[in-house]
Amino acid sequence: MDFFSRQYSARRTTFRLVVYFIIAVVLIFVAVNALLYITAVATTHEPGGGTFLWHIWTPQALLGTLMLVGGGSLLEWLRLREGGKAVAEMLGARRVDFATRIPVERQFLNVTEEMAIASGVPLPMLYVLDHEMAINAFVAGYSAQQSVMVVTQGALEQLSRDELQGVIGHEFSHILNGDMRINMRLLAILAGILAIGQAGGFLMRSVTDTNHHPRGRSRNNGAPAAFFFGLGLWLIGYIGLFFGRLIKAAVSREREKLADAASVQFTRNPDGLAGALYKVSRTGSRLANLHAEEMSHMCFGESLNFGQLFATHPPIEERIKAIAPTFLTRVKYRQPTQGGVHSVGSDAESIETTDSTALLTGLTPLATGQSSSREPAPAIDKVYEFEAVAIPSAPIAVPVAPISARVGAIGVDDLHSAQRLHQNLPVEVSRALQTTTGAKAVLFALIAHHQEVDAQTIREFFSEQKTFAAWVEQLWTQLQALDQRLALPVVELSLPRLSLLDAEDAKNFLVSLRRFVLLNDQVSVFEFSLLRIIEQHIQPASAVFRSHPIDKLAQPVAHLVATLLQYGAHPPEQRAQVYQQLLLPILKVVPPMPTEELLTLRELDRTLRQFRYLNPEARRTLINLAAATIQSDGILHIAEYELLRAIAALLSCPLPLLQLKQVAA
Repeated sequence: MDFFSRQYSARRTTFRLVVYFIIAVVLIFVAVNALLYITAVATTHEPGGGTFLWHIWTPQALLGTLMLVGGGSLLEWLRLREGGKAVAEMLGARRVDFATRIPVERQFLNVTEEMAIASGVPLPMLYVLDHEMAINAFVAGYSAQQSVMVVTQGALEQLSRDELQGVIGHEFSHILNGDMRINMRLLAILAGILAIGQAGGFLMRSVTDTNHHPRGRSRNNGAPAAFFFGLGLWLIGYIGLFFGRLIKAAVSREREKLADAASVQFTRNPDGLAGALYKVSRTGSRLANLHAEEMSHMCFGESLNFGQLFATHPPIEERIKAIAPTFLTRVKYRQPTQGGVHSVGSDAESIETTDSTALLTGLTPLATGQSSSREPAPAIDKVYEFEAVAIPSAPIAVPVAPISARVGAIGVDDLHSAQRLHQNLPVEVSRALQTTTGAKAVLFALIAHHQEVDAQTIREFFSEQKTFAAWVEQLWTQLQALDQRLALPVVELSLPRLSLLDAEDAKNFLVSLRRFVLLNDQVSVFEFSLLRIIEQHIQPASAVFRSHPIDKLAQPVAHLVATLLQYGAHPPEQRAQVYQQLLLPILKVVPPMPTEELLTLRELDRTLRQFRYLNPEARRTLINLAAATIQSDGILHIAEYELLRAIAALLSCPLPLLQLKQVAA
């Protein structure tokens, strides 16, 4: 099952939840309606000659049910409208400082960054539950850009690096599979169902308190009826909650199995995750937090001791056997080391340190100066130059596998590449990325390095920020030897630091960044991609409630293909033919190929914004079409790679470090 299929499965699960919620509301209404009738008969009030299904108070029962259940869900949604951050703060979690010097937190940060770089998913904000010594973790949020990952102190202190990587891989799969949004909606749904019971409890307490008041007994003749009506509401609410928990448990168990399997697929180290699960079975995963029951379906392990009926996770032994069938047998006949389970698998330190040019496996051959005897490929508006490449004998080269198979898929090679990227970053750059100000300095330095500006230009631009100018200049010096292929991964490392900016600071930063990009009066493909990725992260577009098939946006799709062809190695006279061959299988009617005057980055920006309205299947088609276009000449240019990452970010399609290979004619 690929990324798009998993997303479709998540949407189907969400639809099921909505159906379950509607059924629950209907059943609660029927029960409240019947309760009103029984209360009226028992207290000799006139029920209007009706029955328990319909009587004179039925409209009030319907209105009250909708107000309580809908209002309870709405209040919970409003309470958690900030997404993952609100959930973390509700539990009292502490945000991990990017500059932390605590070894276990530094390891947590490094492992999570590696997973984020490898998967193409933005790094979640990281939190720790300081006083929870059990082993547990969860992710929360409505979108990957605004997600958080919370781990317990016990998980940081008791898990080895491989085991922690397995747990983090498990949580990242929840992000990739769309489970986070399901879990957040479950919180709101269950809060609405619980509101009926809470209203009943409040009514019983208020009656009891009134009866204990010296003047209450003489004035409150209807107290018994009100008390028993409140008791009835309480029972209805908790019977509804009983079935709500059944739904939650069933949905959660299914998603947990998928997450375990995905974690093993990401790391290729089943013993890492199995070791973490084994330690959970020994030390427990129960949380002491007041909100443990609410969060039970979101956690890595059971947050409370539920019976099998309400268990939100499969049994630990079953989970271990599913991913590592021989693990428990090996543990039984193996002496544990240092009082814990020995974690089988490779650690980051066992990975050979390689030259940075080999980090992005399979990106070669890129057009990076390998040939000087051929004519250079044309660049649009002269905003980006790259060396010439060989033109294949056939006009079209089809990828070995569609790029959609790589979207949302992490392999062990991707993780190793991310680990090596960390190891090969200059120390000054790594330190700068520990703060928001430092991350901004790194981005300005990347642009300065790309534009080959001099130190004086940097000082003049930041004339009122001399300390910041000196920092940018220092980083600019350190980045002189950076391989251009590593530039965008470094940009992505900076994104979570920029998330800490408030709205006004983010706006001012983007203005300064655009001004700096335009110092040389032109925008390169790298700079265009950098700006698009950063804007998409810190100023995400508002939700779109309509979607179109790809045919509805035929002209923008054609414009994208024509623009991408300008960065390839096809001779100008072949582009029209390639353009037709690429679009004929996709569009019913292929628009005329746009003229070169229209194929600018400014026009491309307008085009890309229209793709927000594509439905999921159309997004899959578009990302495959973009990949086929850039590979149609058999060579992946740096400019094409950068544009593809920008397109993937805009479509919310997490693209790992590409491992595309040259395709034979």
